[in-house]
Amino acid sequence: MTGVKRIKRGGKEKERGVLPALVSALKKDLGPALKEIEVKDVRIGLAYTGVMLSENYGGVACTPLYEFSCCPALGFTDALKGKTADKVLELALSENPLEAAVGIATSNALSQMLLDLEPKNFQVSNIDILDLIKPEDRVAMVGYFGPLVPRILNITGKLTVLEKREIKAPQTRTLPSEKAGEILPASDVIILSASTLANRTFDELLSLREAAREIILLGPSAPLYPAPFFERGITAIMGTRILDPWTMLTVVSEAGGTKKLHQYCGEKVAFRNKSENRNKTS
Repeated sequence: MTGVKRIKRGGKEKERGVLPALVSALKKDLGPALKEIEVKDVRIGLAYTGVMLSENYGGVACTPLYEFSCCPALGFTDALKGKTADKVLELALSENPLEAAVGIATSNALSQMLLDLEPKNFQVSNIDILDLIKPEDRVAMVGYFGPLVPRILNITGKLTVLEKREIKAPQTRTLPSEKAGEILPASDVIILSASTLANRTFDELLSLREAAREIILLGPSAPLYPAPFFERGITAIMGTRILDPWTMLTVVSEAGGTKKLHQYCGEKVAFRNKSENRNKTS
């Protein structure tokens, strides 16, 4: 949803971006089992991309259609269905946003598997995003979360939305995403759409945070594996756990959005960076 260019150093992407760290962590935790887990189905819908694994775990990621000026068809000569999870997970590192979305959806499904296998390593929080905003805060929202806007405006009027698309009848100040370099450094709370992972702008946007008290990764695309994000300064992750992967595939195929995911097949899940919380006033 943003138009910020990725940081490059010597022609190469900045070392240890969050996606390489996420892929590495999942490979380490799951080990050889990754080569035994099969991708049972992949659906690339207009709103979300969904992946279902052979162990009946599912994950989604926002389909980055707005990143393409031409046909976004994948160029694979073979099917994704039937590949092992280690191969499809690697797509999260692809330069192609659509391929990256498939890989991120896979990381989400694998994260949910680990959440069941090792619950002590994934401390779920019941915190709500509104609990993290104060009346005096300057809030920047990267990506337009329409239902959330009036709720934030009830707390603070200092909300700016950065969005690549044109928003009809916005309730607050909306600027092109290219203005991130001006808005984010002056913000107390930054809400980052998890779609910034697939379009490869997450690391660049995070580097603009300056002294923000809260940086929240929000949306069903957010992998439910908090460690690599917390290490980079994210203070809360608010994603979606898929409870019924079969229904998720139907919702994705029928161009269902976040509301339908939560209504029919998923639930909101939050993680709070406790170390960050201890160092910041509540």
